[in-house]
Amino acid sequence: MMNSRQIIGLNGSWSATLEDWNEPGKTISREITLPGTLDEHGLGPVPDTSSEHLTRKHAYEGRARYERRVMIPEEWRDKVLFFGMERTRETELWIDGVQVGRSNTLSTPQLYNVSGYLEPGPHVLSVIVDNSSGIMGWRSIRNSHMATDHTQTNWNGILGAIQLTATDPLRIGQLRLYPQQGGTVKGRVTVSKPDQGFADGYVSIQVQDSAGQKLYDSGRIPFQLETESSGGEIPFLIPATDALQLWDEFNPNMYTVHAVLEGKYQDRSNEDEFTAPLGIRTFGVSGTQFIVNGNKTFLRGKHDGCVFPLTGYAPMDKESWLQVFRTAKAYGINHYRFHSWCPPQAAFEAADETGTYLQPELPFWDPGTAFQNDEEWGYFSGEAFRIIEAYGNHPSFVMFAWGNELSGSMERMEALVEKARNWDPGKLYAIGSNNFFLQAGLPGNSDYWTTFWTEGVWNVKKAGYGGKHVRGATPHPTRGFINNSPPSGRKDYHEEIQGVPIPVIGHEVGQFQVYPDFREIDKYLGVLEPGHLIGFRNLAAASGLLQQADELHAASGQLAALCYREEIEAALRTPGMAGFQLLDLQDFPGQGGALVGMLDAFMESKGIVVPEEWRRFCCEVVPLARLHRYVWSEGESILGQIEIANYGPGPLTDVEVVWSITDGCGRTIGEGSYPAANIPQGKLWLAGELEYRIPAMTQADNLTLQINIAGTPYSNEYRLWVYPDDAGLQIPSSVVVSDAFDADTRRELQSGRNVLLIPPAGGSFGNGPVGTFIPDFWCYPMFKKYDPPGTLGIYCAADHPALAEFPTSSHAEWQWWHLMRHSRAMVLDDTSTDYRPIVQVIDNVARQHKLGVVFEAKVGNGQLLICSIDLWSQQDRPEARQFMRSLLNYCASDRFAPAVEWTEVFTDSLFVSTEMSKVAANPNADNYG
Repeated sequence: MMNSRQIIGLNGSWSATLEDWNEPGKTISREITLPGTLDEHGLGPVPDTSSEHLTRKHAYEGRARYERRVMIPEEWRDKVLFFGMERTRETELWIDGVQVGRSNTLSTPQLYNVSGYLEPGPHVLSVIVDNSSGIMGWRSIRNSHMATDHTQTNWNGILGAIQLTATDPLRIGQLRLYPQQGGTVKGRVTVSKPDQGFADGYVSIQVQDSAGQKLYDSGRIPFQLETESSGGEIPFLIPATDALQLWDEFNPNMYTVHAVLEGKYQDRSNEDEFTAPLGIRTFGVSGTQFIVNGNKTFLRGKHDGCVFPLTGYAPMDKESWLQVFRTAKAYGINHYRFHSWCPPQAAFEAADETGTYLQPELPFWDPGTAFQNDEEWGYFSGEAFRIIEAYGNHPSFVMFAWGNELSGSMERMEALVEKARNWDPGKLYAIGSNNFFLQAGLPGNSDYWTTFWTEGVWNVKKAGYGGKHVRGATPHPTRGFINNSPPSGRKDYHEEIQGVPIPVIGHEVGQFQVYPDFREIDKYLGVLEPGHLIGFRNLAAASGLLQQADELHAASGQLAALCYREEIEAALRTPGMAGFQLLDLQDFPGQGGALVGMLDAFMESKGIVVPEEWRRFCCEVVPLARLHRYVWSEGESILGQIEIANYGPGPLTDVEVVWSITDGCGRTIGEGSYPAANIPQGKLWLAGELEYRIPAMTQADNLTLQINIAGTPYSNEYRLWVYPDDAGLQIPSSVVVSDAFDADTRRELQSGRNVLLIPPAGGSFGNGPVGTFIPDFWCYPMFKKYDPPGTLGIYCAADHPALAEFPTSSHAEWQWWHLMRHSRAMVLDDTSTDYRPIVQVIDNVARQHKLGVVFEAKVGNGQLLICSIDLWSQQDRPEARQFMRSLLNYCASDRFAPAVEWTEVFTDSLFVSTEMSKVAANPNADNYG
């Protein structure tokens, strides 16, 4: 049959009239192109540059009228007519000066029935879009990523398809699909008509593949609608067949269901056709894990805050979303959590095609009074069902949560879960993401629990170190295992999730800052300006760090990648863990500038790690080494277990797991394998024990442990550090070791001696931040009230002769963990711009001090090497002994020849306590605890 639905597309030229921001009481009119926003047309006042987020070049907030003329054809007489806008803000629709109605859905298309307003002939359509009052004035929405200027921006305009649609009076209103275990699909088609008039006819259900081939036809299903009825539902069943394959992340098989109506209304023939996407899958829970079509899956998730810097809003086309999801999947991501917003139709279509599991949320972020206000409760509960109705057929739509970090009416949150579950049982539901986190507690009737801890109280003064965290880093520097437990490959969350009866997903895992790549500034060619990045660059220039920016970016990025890896592997090492949601693979440009991604705000690589390397530890099958530690001495045995986390499409049959160890020159010095076996799907499987005895050695080395599953693409590798077992520390006679820049040290320098200055055991030098290993959490201004060190790791001159006997990269790795935890950086702001410490501590971008823990200068007639790491109290650690030995031997060599000369007065000033520069905290960013 020919499609009886006729469409007049209204994308194109519209007249826009808005309030004059320069002269109140007057208006401005312009011809603009829709879909689009006023920002894109340069309409609106120019705001002050924000230091908290990207700045709109033009920021109009208020009522704007969009108007155009339309011609209704004669053949539309007696049709049912709808005016639709795919995405906008709160609106009013007027036709020929008569108000038709209002709409305020933000997450789904706005659809007005205009049947009584458009007779054949010319008409004027007027849409008033308001982005300042009504629901757009609610704090709970303005905080959300549907409207906040920290990400999407509070734009004014109309996006996506804008159109008039005509149908026969007897039409298909909705088509709902519910795949069942085993491959059958239950469905119901809603047939609608005006309230008066008898109707009868037939509906047929057809399933077609992407090529248009018909794979199933139900035949004609009869129906009758009585005169007083406005419609009815017709149930149907699509049987399981070999032609209809299941959908999942590995095989995202998609089909189209066509519902075809042929009937009579008031004795006149009516026709209609309605299509819906079909991916046959079930998504459920088995114990504490998720199952897709009966197979267990592990959610390797990514947070999405609607960061699209060129437009300030989410793309409305499928191709753009395909690029987004394909990029994420290249890094092993199979799941997206949309933080306090719901993406448009195109995102669901692209996720269907790429096999990505989605969790949208309501446009809702209220950490205090969620659902307590009756008006807001009515709106958000209605919005939830509008989202399910609009996007619920997409197989990628597997989970639904009400918002971010909500606190308020638990009773209403749970009531909405129950109602939604009854209405569409094909999804999993939760009261929110990380709700009520100030004091952790199981979230009532939720199907799963997204949280950063399963037990604990936020306020650090009350809770101390406590709490059962399911992520490795937190805003409190004394919490989180990565920075507070000596590094090993043994940490998992078995204890933390023990006793929790539902799946646990690690909430907003990671948040490791990376120093900016200021070249990104040139990418901002759209509606937003990176004022905060420009401010960071100006501060770097003033601090003398700008010429080092590329080095600091690379070194901090490598450390962040290492910490993300530890987060991901800890979750994968946990039997029964359901998944994690990273914050983030991508930078977040708001909240002061949280540059925490391996990708920039444009979802483009920052040059830190390529997808192939990332996927070693973040994909469907990951070999894992549960190592006792990463630093060893000669004569010891490297001990651990080799495990395989297999969340692939099925078991790995008759495969051999092999391992090898290579030295710093790439020579294989050890290898082994385990008997061929079947690795089961959906669990953590033990391949066997690992033991390798380190032979006698004369110098420190960096080893690489590689694990491969033979005949597959799955491999992983770990860097290990081994040191000679030389407990005796010999101080060369030509070197003076001192623990203070005192009169004795000055005399030695004046006499031409080489001096190594190290703090006494348990002591420290200088006035800089205390030592830490991990990069600062999220954004320093936001969480500085918890007194974090605020640094981003180290950048060191790895080829400097002072480090010749201490194998290292230019960035921190695990052999630096104890050293940095027992250090205090010294502030070197007053040194010359081109002065470089040997080991430099990278400061956060809001502060940007030049910091060092190892640096040198010529003082008087002698040479001075300063190390502000407490090495004396760590002589039981091989890496500390080796580090000190390397410094001592350097000081005793003729290569110890500092190029910079300092006076005694200047040198002494480095040890005098001075106040570090202050950074104003954002009072609105965090009010927890």
